[in-house]
Amino acid sequence: MNQSLTFALAAAGMLLASPSRAAVGFARDIQPLFAKHCYSCHGPEKQKSGLRLDIKAAAFAGGDSGKVIVPGKSGESRLVKFISGVDKENVMPPKGERLSTAQIVLIKEWIDAGAVWPDGASASGATKSTHWSFQPIQRPVAPRIQNPKMIVRNPIDAFVLARLEKEKLAPSLEADRHTLIRRLSLDLIGLLPKPEEVTGFVNDSRPDAYERLVDRLLASPHFGERWGRHWLDLARYADSDGYEKDRPRPFAYLYRDWVINAINRDLPFDRFSIEQLAGDLLPDATHEQHVATGFHRQTLTNTEGGVDQEEFRGKATVDRVNTTSTTWLGLTAGCAECHSHKYDPLTQREYYQLFAFFNNASEKNLPAMQAAELTTYNKLKGAWETDRSKLKSALDSYVTNDLPRKQVEWEKQAQPSARWTVLETKKFAASDGVELKAQPDKSILASGPNPATATYTVEATTDLKTVTGFRLEALVGVTASKNVGRSKNGNFVLSEFSIKIADATGEKPIALHNAAADFHQERSGKNYPAAGAIDGDIKTGWAVMPQTNRTHTIVFQTREPFTPSDGARILITLDQQHGTEHTLAQFRLAATSDAGPLRPDSLPDLIAQALRTPTAQRKPEQTQALAKHFRETVDSGVTKFQTQIDEHAKKQPKPPETFAATLVAEPKGRETRIHIRGNFLNKGDAAQPGTPAVLHPFKPRGERADRLDLARWLFDPANPLTARVTVNHVWKTLFGRGFVATVDDFGARGEKPSHPELLDWLASTFASSASSQTSSPHQSPGLSWSRKALIKLIVTSTTYRQESRVRPELAQRDPNNLLLARQNRLRLEAEAVRDSYLAVSGLLNPTIGGPSIRPALPADIAALGYANSVKWTESPGNEKHRRGLYIFFQRTVPYPMLMTFDAPDSNAVCSRRERSNTPLQALALLNDGTFFECAQTLGKAIHAEASGSVEEKLKRIFQRCLARPPTSAELTRLTQLYAAQLQLVQANPDTAAKICGAEKKDQPGLAEQATLTMLSRVLLNLDEFITRE
Repeated sequence: MNQSLTFALAAAGMLLASPSRAAVGFARDIQPLFAKHCYSCHGPEKQKSGLRLDIKAAAFAGGDSGKVIVPGKSGESRLVKFISGVDKENVMPPKGERLSTAQIVLIKEWIDAGAVWPDGASASGATKSTHWSFQPIQRPVAPRIQNPKMIVRNPIDAFVLARLEKEKLAPSLEADRHTLIRRLSLDLIGLLPKPEEVTGFVNDSRPDAYERLVDRLLASPHFGERWGRHWLDLARYADSDGYEKDRPRPFAYLYRDWVINAINRDLPFDRFSIEQLAGDLLPDATHEQHVATGFHRQTLTNTEGGVDQEEFRGKATVDRVNTTSTTWLGLTAGCAECHSHKYDPLTQREYYQLFAFFNNASEKNLPAMQAAELTTYNKLKGAWETDRSKLKSALDSYVTNDLPRKQVEWEKQAQPSARWTVLETKKFAASDGVELKAQPDKSILASGPNPATATYTVEATTDLKTVTGFRLEALVGVTASKNVGRSKNGNFVLSEFSIKIADATGEKPIALHNAAADFHQERSGKNYPAAGAIDGDIKTGWAVMPQTNRTHTIVFQTREPFTPSDGARILITLDQQHGTEHTLAQFRLAATSDAGPLRPDSLPDLIAQALRTPTAQRKPEQTQALAKHFRETVDSGVTKFQTQIDEHAKKQPKPPETFAATLVAEPKGRETRIHIRGNFLNKGDAAQPGTPAVLHPFKPRGERADRLDLARWLFDPANPLTARVTVNHVWKTLFGRGFVATVDDFGARGEKPSHPELLDWLASTFASSASSQTSSPHQSPGLSWSRKALIKLIVTSTTYRQESRVRPELAQRDPNNLLLARQNRLRLEAEAVRDSYLAVSGLLNPTIGGPSIRPALPADIAALGYANSVKWTESPGNEKHRRGLYIFFQRTVPYPMLMTFDAPDSNAVCSRRERSNTPLQALALLNDGTFFECAQTLGKAIHAEASGSVEEKLKRIFQRCLARPPTSAELTRLTQLYAAQLQLVQANPDTAAKICGAEKKDQPGLAEQATLTMLSRVLLNLDEFITRE
């Protein structure tokens, strides 16, 4: 054997050898390595050099150049040489991640032990009989620890410490209290602890001080925000549709708020999940349970013109299948959309059986007025109704008290200047299809088509012996619009008014030489006086804008009186050529024999006769007619009040139009067919709702299986995946790495659990009923799917409390901390970075829930959206300083700061965020406007504290930023930096003013404030500030 190979294997053997080491198993240890590193070239799709490693017979047969596995003889097995890199010309795998030394040793030991390959493991990458994640969850007994000095607070510690004993490694010491409270606060609520909270905990000598701290943080309403954000990554939450148009979803926050509230009230995880998958199908489903189904309304929506809606409904359904599989089963089901899974036992038919559950669902927007919205609406509506009542009371008072008095005064001075006789209309007609109809009051109503222009002609007679003038009344009251004109604004324009007399001798025009009206339009430089109706120019005319909602009168005096002969007919033409439907809605014609001049306020015959009749002798109809005429024609008071009431009615508050995006069952259901090669247009065999055969049996409630059956199947006690996957997510959140590092893949290509027994113990404990009792001090009762109880169990363990310092022996033996001999040091997530800045500075707005916010965003960034369609209006006041969780997430233009710190894009389920380390992050922290504002505010706040020396102020800044006191060396360096910076800004007053954002550079203490601001920036930009130890 090559010496370098011998040395590598020997070294690995020394690192991993242990008296209690379990024998290498093919399904547990070897097959996952083949699947991850070898199948892409030597699997079911490709067999480079004729070598195939996913089938037993083919693997032992070898490839084009002979056998690669010689059972019992790793030294003669060419596979070992390939993967170890000894053969420089045949290094395997040629691309991608190489096998570690420990993994090479596993394969060597397997070969030396006879290369045992069970027949059941030959068919695919993972089978029900061989793959660890498909095996039933067991509840192992916590092991006994040999070293009595080890602190075992709960069974978690027993499993971890037992493994460390076998590996001959010691656990780390417990972290100091400053670190513990900062770690707990960031992990449980995502916010830094306040200085007084740190001092209180550090000085709390009670034996249960730590447990009290945990309980307080679990009870905080901010707990739901922190852990809700983790869940929203899985839900692919966003505030817009995605795709090209990417339209906003103004009420997406309703689902987000449901998640926060459900987590805060510790809704058991099984119920939490079932309500999101099938809340609408629960018996007597509540409004909140409907809102919960918004989990699967977070899919992208394509609103582009010309798209095939069925295609994108299918894409949304595929996303729902894949998200469900990843979130609750930890399987990469999406690989089976086009063909059966290459590595896991999931056929394409089984994929479309899962597809069928969601294919039978439809999207529905459900009215969802929120309590806060209802309160605001009721407040506004109450104020509006109060104002309306005042206006109506004022009108009633006017009608009761003022109007009768004013009518009496009017009657005293109102003397009819002329007697008018309403013409007897015999015939009438209109152009352009307008229909004219006679009314009981001898007026004529226009209806039917409403052309741009129209001409009305009327043939009438009169008993008057002599005629000196004519009157036209433009009436209102009968028309639906309550206006005198038929145009949209209620106006008309009478272009020309002409008269002819027709008798046995023929037709003769009657000359009109004077016109007067009670009102004419005169505004914006456009005058329409009465004279315009008889000037012979159709471009002029009489109009009454804006008084279109009251009756108006125009009178025309003949140049000479004329005497109609017996049987003579009066022919009247009303020409209306202005356009835009400016024609009369209703009118009445009358004539008089009185001498002029005629006035437009001349009274109708009925009114004139009533005025001539003494008050005591008037008939009831005369009294009513007088009151009506005065109210509608003479007095403007009622109209004024009514106008105010009408205008007020337009301001009536509208009920909030808030809608929650939900899923509902399709009443008739849809037929599901397999999409051949994933093409929705190429349909294959029908598929009924069902689940993968590799897992436990599916038992629907009735003949037609639905999403509720699927949801309950996920939480069947026999399900080997859901509890494991969920516990792994929680552990990953609290330690930075799950037991299974590939949190979204528990299949053949995923990694094996680092602590399989502990994973199963936690999974079984999490899913077991709280009533489950145990007599062993090394066991715990079930947690009944309580998220808070699971988290408390983990964070109260000795394992969680360890310090994160990497000891030399750990760096050498376990650099990735798989054995959990210490805590992990993690950079804060994107939202927590921003929240920490805001919290430390005092700018943070702690309001929970409600519509998403829009912090400041450069216009150039917003312009990146489709056709400049992203309308990003900065939120007012301290709204923009709410937590990062609430920032409006525009899929095509995500908030830059969040993306800089690795927030997911929300287009697909995200079960594990990346943690990068880039120069752009440092630049953002140093120069982003929000972060600089935080430094300004912190410096100003510390400077405003009257008491304390510079050294004390520096200590207070340090404590607020890092939740610990500075060391003497750190304080010395800060003090020196303060002195140096103070000298600089004192020499440059303009610079001090700019740093502080002050208008005047001669403000007292400005240099000191600027210096504290600069030191705040230094501390806020420390790696320690954005790191959870």
